[in-house]
Amino acid sequence: MKLIMKCLALLLILMAASALFGCNKGDKATDSAGPVPSLAPVASSTTLGAMMARGEMRVAYVAWNPAVIKNAETGVLTGIFPDMINHMADLLKVKVAWNETTLANFAAGLQSGQYDFSVGPTFITIPRSVPVAFTQPVAYVGNSAVIRKKVKPPASVQDIADRGMKVAVLQGQAMDEYFKRRYPKIQLLSLSGGDLTAPLAAVSAGQADIGFMNTVTVTQFVDAHPETKAVFIGEKQLEMLPLAWATRHEDQSLRAFLESSITYLKATGRLEEIQRKYPIQLLYDTPILHAAKH
Repeated sequence: MKLIMKCLALLLILMAASALFGCNKGDKATDSAGPVPSLAPVASSTTLGAMMARGEMRVAYVAWNPAVIKNAETGVLTGIFPDMINHMADLLKVKVAWNETTLANFAAGLQSGQYDFSVGPTFITIPRSVPVAFTQPVAYVGNSAVIRKKVKPPASVQDIADRGMKVAVLQGQAMDEYFKRRYPKIQLLSLSGGDLTAPLAAVSAGQADIGFMNTVTVTQFVDAHPETKAVFIGEKQLEMLPLAWATRHEDQSLRAFLESSITYLKATGRLEEIQRKYPIQLLYDTPILHAAKH
């Protein structure tokens, strides 16, 4: 009997040891299934996340006073949009890397990843909304034209066509699209490059009868060139369009960030404060868009 009891006790000891060994083995198997997840933050794969991770905004621009003013000697940028971006960057404690582009190429630069977003200035148009996505409008600006002082002002765009006037526009700008869409038979001189005054200079040089550009640029050009005068001014402006910043369509989080930043700058009065620094202000809030004039 004592022998049986000793055997049972030995068997229980062996079973307990086996169970203990098995549990330890199971724990080790669980540990070897994979490393313990790291608590260190992982950089986001989105453009916004990548921008914050490297501590730098890569921003495209087209020089246009007063939205973006480039110092010809130093290359330093000032103006309403750089002031807005620099204020945002200061709050985020990141740097800004500026990339100059043109109205014809800014969308391609975005799609190829040369920069994170573009402040333009660019009008929102339907064709442009295919390759890029726009933020809410930052400003609204119409389009006017320049003619030589001795030329009879056209009564309408149709009058330009009827008189056979040669029209200068900038490739990719709103009026380039406007004339190609509405007046495909008109004599059109479509100029390439990023100089917004090029269509106006073409008039001054006798290469075109009339040149179109946004009203702000037209006003500045006429002030500096007494041989010219502005037409389609005030209520006669063509296509009062919204100026906005652009991103890639897939960059929803970046676009949401820019939207929030624009709203903040408007609501706090910071945008109004920035605009007052420059001689010509942009309309940063307008309740009604005027219909295009014909």
